[in-house]
Amino acid sequence: MRCELLDKQHFRHILLFYYRKGKNAVQARKKLTDVYGEGALTVRQCQNWFAKFRSGNFDVEDAPRSGRPVEADKDAIKALVDANRRITTREIGLRLNLSNSTVYDHLKGLGLSSKLDVWVPHVLTEKNLCRRIDVCDSLLKRHENDPFSKRIITGDERWVVHNNVKRKRSWSKKDEPAQTISKADIHQKR
Repeated sequence: MRCELLDKQHFRHILLFYYRKGKNAVQARKKLTDVYGEGALTVRQCQNWFAKFRSGNFDVEDAPRSGRPVEADKDAIKALVDANRRITTREIGLRLNLSNSTVYDHLKGLGLSSKLDVWVPHVLTEKNLCRRIDVCDSLLKRHENDPFSKRIITGDERWVVHNNVKRKRSWSKKDEPAQTISKADIHQKR
């Protein structure tokens, strides 16, 4: 945005130069497009600035606009996100009395983006991992000696109710990977 502001002011200074040289808006725009290309300014923008110069106003700055300027404490927003990476723009807006779009713009300005958390199967400790390997080895050895899978008979059905937790979004830097969250155990509730 800073670069765009400098370009606008640069073009306005050039328009003021051509105005003082006695050129009209169309001629000034032609000179601008010869150097900067068609995207520099429109004929209408040049005409508006020349009308402003003719009225005696040679200020090339933007006039102040109506409406209350948005004042947001970036440190407060960053502190809320650091405390809870899964906080939403709505929650931040309610706590700081800001609009969602203002919060979103400030988060983007801080280099944060909303990413979907990545599921990992379960949180496995070293002990649990070793136990799983031991059980798998013992089942394979058992199957070699006595092939028990041919003798399996299915029983009646059993209903298992579980809490299906959905993935959530969290704020993280663009170059950081998304946070990992372990899946809930499917046998929590019965």
